[in-house]
Amino acid sequence: MNERASNRCLLYADVAGGLRLAVKLGEAEAGYAVERCLNRMSRCAEAYSGSALDVRADALVASFADADSALLAAREMRERVRALPPMSGIKLVLRAGVVLESEGGGEAGAAEKLAAALVEGSNPDTISVSTELTQILSPSMRRMLGKADEASSPAPLPPAPEPSEAPPPAAPLELRQDAAQEAQAQAQAQAQAQRQMRVSFRGQNWVIDAAHPTLLFGRETGNDIVVSDPRVSRQHARIELRNGSFYLADSSTNGTYLLEEGSPEHCVKRDECALSEKGHIGCGFSVADNMSDAVAFALD
Repeated sequence: MNERASNRCLLYADVAGGLRLAVKLGEAEAGYAVERCLNRMSRCAEAYSGSALDVRADALVASFADADSALLAAREMRERVRALPPMSGIKLVLRAGVVLESEGGGEAGAAEKLAAALVEGSNPDTISVSTELTQILSPSMRRMLGKADEASSPAPLPPAPEPSEAPPPAAPLELRQDAAQEAQAQAQAQAQAQRQMRVSFRGQNWVIDAAHPTLLFGRETGNDIVVSDPRVSRQHARIELRNGSFYLADSSTNGTYLLEEGSPEHCVKRDECALSEKGHIGCGFSVADNMSDAVAFALD
């Protein structure tokens, strides 16, 4: 096996929290939330030239030409999933394991089993790597690795084994944030904490802010806003505060109509869009046709 082939890496990443979300919101809504995470993760894998991409119900597997690319892709996946706000108090998080494809003696599926085992043995929101993979990382990537319980300082990397020795067992190490990322995350948190959106429907009012970043509406009584109309889905749509901005996300059958000041009405279906300062939302129907059942929103 040539050096290039032996340095290929396999990334296994899953989304944790989907089962708890399904118990609270139902399988359909939880499945949509996990799917959004997987879509973001897939785009990250493609951005770092990931190949052999396999997207499953709640996990993703991809191959990368080198260890640095695999870890950078995993780090961006984690940030994209972290950026999604909690739903009903439940936060979806990413767990990832990265190994050399040659690990496991070349048996079919052995590398994936090893990466999945790293994921199962790690804490949520953690990126773990095998011992063998640490030997081929660039110096800059090595500096970003630290023990999961010693995030304040880098962990010493294990020495390469002598030819006569068996390779050491996989040792999970955590990919830490650098100072620039931490500062950016703090700035985003501060911006989000200061923003509020007021929402009203039939004389009732709600506030979306850092303490309550998600507002659900639909036909079922479990939603924050219940719209009794046959065109409205049980869990129709939601407004989310994310990274200091407000988004309308649709998960319905008939779509969600958005009418904002100064813009023509348009339909959002199985997608999301950023909200402007003021407007109205129709669940499955045009706002212009039924303003009395429209949800009004405005930035505070």
